[in-house]
Amino acid sequence: MFRTLLVDDDFLVRSYLKTLNAWEKAGYEVVKDVQDGEEALHVLEEEKIDVIITDISMPLMDGIELIRHIREEKENIYIMVLSCHDDFEYVKEAMRLGADEYILKNTLDEDTLLEILEKSRHQIESRLEKSSEQERTRKLIRMGSHTLKYHFFNGILSGTLNGQEREAKRAEAGIRGRFQNSAVINMFMHEWNEKNQVWSPLEAEQYSQSFRHGLMTEMEDLLQEDSDYAEIIYLGAGIFCCFLDMSSMRRSSVMRQRLTNVASACFRYCKKEPYHFGIGVSNICFGEEGIRQAYQQAREMMKLSFYDDSDILYFDNGKEISSRLPEAAEELYERIEILKKGRKQEELAEMWRRVTDACKRTHVDSKLVFQWLRRLDKRAGLERPAEFYSNVHNMDELCRIAENYSRELFADKKIAVPAGVSGAVRHAIEFINGNYKKPISLQDAAEAAGVNPAYLSYLFKQEMEIGFSNYLQECRMECAKELLCTTNYKIKDVASEAGFNDYHYFSKTFKKLNDCSPADYRREHSQ
Repeated sequence: MFRTLLVDDDFLVRSYLKTLNAWEKAGYEVVKDVQDGEEALHVLEEEKIDVIITDISMPLMDGIELIRHIREEKENIYIMVLSCHDDFEYVKEAMRLGADEYILKNTLDEDTLLEILEKSRHQIESRLEKSSEQERTRKLIRMGSHTLKYHFFNGILSGTLNGQEREAKRAEAGIRGRFQNSAVINMFMHEWNEKNQVWSPLEAEQYSQSFRHGLMTEMEDLLQEDSDYAEIIYLGAGIFCCFLDMSSMRRSSVMRQRLTNVASACFRYCKKEPYHFGIGVSNICFGEEGIRQAYQQAREMMKLSFYDDSDILYFDNGKEISSRLPEAAEELYERIEILKKGRKQEELAEMWRRVTDACKRTHVDSKLVFQWLRRLDKRAGLERPAEFYSNVHNMDELCRIAENYSRELFADKKIAVPAGVSGAVRHAIEFINGNYKKPISLQDAAEAAGVNPAYLSYLFKQEMEIGFSNYLQECRMECAKELLCTTNYKIKDVASEAGFNDYHYFSKTFKKLNDCSPADYRREHSQ
């Protein structure tokens, strides 16, 4: 069935036409009828129409102006003009502008309409078939012209492409949208840096192409003949953009609905991917500079995905990114050396909590947070690989870093295992490190290593340059020192927790090895 729109300011004419059976007989369906050209254009924004039958003389927007607008945007719609005998000059103008057929109102009846509809049927079918073929060709061109389109949009976003040069590059890239009314949807793959470290350049390129082509197909299903007005561009570094052109739309409500529909389709597509995507959406921006403004708005919203990647982030949601670090972050940076030296674990945890709460509340730019974390780690003496920071994807992961900071900063210091030690000694050391808080013995370690106790004792001394008993004692002593500094346990409980069953032996040994009592050690290192 050819979807047909009737346009005539005379209600009786429209009503009469809709009662005729010729439509169904010839394979046409009247889906809408409106009273002037402006209403017709609104219908075309919302409905797929194959055929328009329009009067010429109408208020607000007449048939001539309607045809002119249609032919600027909808080349494949078949247009029939309704006219009277005295409208002949208008009919000639309508045909010149692109009307396909005209019908005289005073001769219009069931048989006449059926004859005209059947005569036009072949032309309409040929046009739709040609349109379908053109669409397939355009699809292939779009898939192969990404480089030209990339340079076009990159030139606009950088401000180096405007005026006549902009139009020339747009035509060269095969971009139909004029981007006078524009919106941008940014999609950012959080794991990009992490995956880029293991993917080859070919694998990265294959994924970006697969993602872009899949999303293009999604847009074609959603927008159908208007899919040419949604350009999917890969900007690199895991960033995909949907540049949405709405220059032909006149009502803001229709533009907003189009933006919401496309953003929702992008969101659904990203959710099907095996990776996490943040999605930032601009407002609808106007004028030649509108597309740059829209891109900046979408980029700004993309930053918010560090705090929330569970939904679409629209620019008009009232949330803003802060470009200032919270005072709590600078305070922690200034005190980190004192906290480390004094082993003040509880205060460190509390200061970290204030930092993360402030970041969540004000949505601090994640780049600033990572720069601060690098400075903090350096001042605290924590060494991390460079990729550690780039692989922190969201606020939850930053909170986990905060929770583990004390453990990393005040980690037990075990005697390093020299390279090249025998398997028996290595197994024994692993057994000790995992069980030193328990009442273990050389016999227990030897059984774990699968060797004779006397032989293990000999090997251990030779390879570690420290006896088995002394190594076990040092492990327990390091644990006791940390407990003294990071907990409020009674000293008797510290001894028991560290694996010393005899409190008096612990106190005597501690003073001998550290030149101070456990109580004095706590006072000195907890300031």
